[in-house]
Amino acid sequence: MEKGSSNTAIPFSLDIFSNDIEQRLDNLAHRVIESDNIIFTGVGSSGLICDYAARRLAGVGINTFSFSDVTYPIASKLQNTTNTLVIALSISGETNEIIEVLTSLRSNKDVYISCITPKLNSSIAELSDFVLTYRINEHRINTHYDLTSQLPTVYLTERLTDLVYQLSN
Repeated sequence: MEKGSSNTAIPFSLDIFSNDIEQRLDNLAHRVIESDNIIFTGVGSSGLICDYAARRLAGVGINTFSFSDVTYPIASKLQNTTNTLVIALSISGETNEIIEVLTSLRSNKDVYISCITPKLNSSIAELSDFVLTYRINEHRINTHYDLTSQLPTVYLTERLTDLVYQLSN
């Protein structure tokens, strides 16, 4: 972005979500409660949000962790586990490393894959059993520097945590 550019952040609005977002979040909250393991995965800014989301859910008693080292052989670690929920976060929906992770988990019948992405027709969404989506304009500079707002993802993960807490108490 050039110095003096007038590209400012647009205030956050719930209008970026589908009309059934609360029902969809409620469905995912039930899945979280029913799962033995919750794994958030993402890279870059999405990976940082994974850390935050996992910490919030852990704070309400959910067995969860954030997984951003996509070179770790997670598929082999999950071979002897059951009822795992993976939640992938990706702005582009096309992050090669996350696609590889989800592809490696796809054949495990005990892994349910969900994602949060603005791209409903992305590779990551297609690899998922459940998708939470929203509308946002991507903002990238120099191809790899993603300045797209993560507020929608933060909102969804915070709302998910609130629903999980309400449902479990």
